[in-house]
Amino acid sequence: EMRWAASFILLAVLADGLDGVVARRSRKFGGDIGEYMDEFSDMISFCAAPLVFVYGTYSTSFDLSMKSISLLFSCGMFLLGGMLHLIRYHIGDEDYFVGLATPAAAIVAVAMSFLNFPWWSVVLSLVLLSVLMMSNIPYPKFDRLLDIPAVVIIILAIAFGRDFYLLAVAGTALYIIFGPVYIAHER
Repeated sequence: EMRWAASFILLAVLADGLDGVVARRSRKFGGDIGEYMDEFSDMISFCAAPLVFVYGTYSTSFDLSMKSISLLFSCGMFLLGGMLHLIRYHIGDEDYFVGLATPAAAIVAVAMSFLNFPWWSVVLSLVLLSVLMMSNIPYPKFDRLLDIPAVVIIILAIAFGRDFYLLAVAGTALYIIFGPVYIAHER
């Protein structure tokens, strides 16, 4: 059931902070294993799972059609973009993300697919999201003021579906567009 799959990916966005807590606590046991666990869980939740959802939504079979090749290429780019973003996550400034955060990219990919946007628009979006994740564009980290509306929209999307998924895409698009403007203004 695709609705459940989309809901669990959005729940992973809500639970994203929990893996960080586990990572910090695991330092008590020695080593940096917690940081690796955090990045690995983000890779699965915000890169691999959304791509399985996208591909499952739009691909009826594996063939050499333009649609299948485009989907595979854009999914590969998204995976690479997310992976590179997560690798350099700890290198950047503590006040903002360098490149688009993987949860934001995952929300757009899953919501567009859940809403059955045309496949070509999802392919173009995946490529754009990949470039943004790999970019040096600064994006603000959510503060408590922005956390509440984001959590409410995600919960409403999970509970009520379609219209709130559209709101999730719109809200994330605003973050993608105006996030760098906010950072530039704050500097």
